[in-house]
Amino acid sequence: MRVLITVDREVNAREDTADALRCADSVSLALAKKGISTETLFVEPEDFSGNAIIEQIKEKKPDCVFNLFEGFSNDAQKEVEFAAILENSGIPFTGSRSEMLGRCLDKNYCKTLLVKAGIPVPVGVCLKRKEDLNSYQASLPVFIKPCCEDASVGIDKDALVFSRKDLNRQASSKLKKYPAGVIIEEFIPGKEFNVSFIGKPPYELIGISVMDYARVNASKPFMSYEAKWVKQSPDFSKLIPEVIDRNKYGELEKEIADLCRKASSVVGCENYFRIDLRQKNDKLFIIDINPNPDINTDSGFSRQAYSAGYSYEEIIYKIVCLAA
Repeated sequence: MRVLITVDREVNAREDTADALRCADSVSLALAKKGISTETLFVEPEDFSGNAIIEQIKEKKPDCVFNLFEGFSNDAQKEVEFAAILENSGIPFTGSRSEMLGRCLDKNYCKTLLVKAGIPVPVGVCLKRKEDLNSYQASLPVFIKPCCEDASVGIDKDALVFSRKDLNRQASSKLKKYPAGVIIEEFIPGKEFNVSFIGKPPYELIGISVMDYARVNASKPFMSYEAKWVKQSPDFSKLIPEVIDRNKYGELEKEIADLCRKASSVVGCENYFRIDLRQKNDKLFIIDINPNPDINTDSGFSRQAYSAGYSYEEIIYKIVCLAA
């Protein structure tokens, strides 16, 4: 089997984009240990001109593409477009298909689908104009995040606001930077759970991790972009979710898994993905669905796989086999 690894490369890349390059190396090494030949194709903005990118892919003659391309720093939508190109090529590829990526990239649309299915999410609105703030009545505190970004882009130390003055200021500032819209929603203050799966329905549960903000000395009770990606951030080494032992949470673990499986089916998750939840007064809320999450050797997904008995080589190989 020949596997082509696709990943974005750009000048002055953000930390999450640079980490994808590191992940490409990790995946290549893991597959080599399984006797699989790999080659890496670095996707650049100019490749989307005409048929350049698909011609490059077909020239490599891969049996499967390991797709680590997540768009560019200034154009997250390219992730969806690239997946559609792979679909049209007929070459099997890892991760989610374009339609599902599009659903999850538009967080407001994703929330709408979940609400229609009766799945609990934080109450909120999506605003696209500063003027819409005048008629918006918020029950503070609220959380503000970009509607159409991933990898926690736009979630900074000021994402949680406690006053109307700060809400107006932060929402206006973020709308300038993210004109596709911002989501303003109820802040869920409890424990955060990260739940990883692979495959298709009913999905194989890889693991559940918990982040109990009340037990750590973090500057903010949420995972900001810096806490997730910037090693120099004081919260980077503090906010590391703990992989929980199977059956530790009993009925709660079953409730988490069942709710995540239902949400996954609603949006069409497949191959490998992660769902994030938070808990308030014993009630669970879905806060995000992450197709194609970070799967580097030290990622949360991989740490859950280790806990489930997989080696890194085994989980990467299984993802390829599921795709191919």
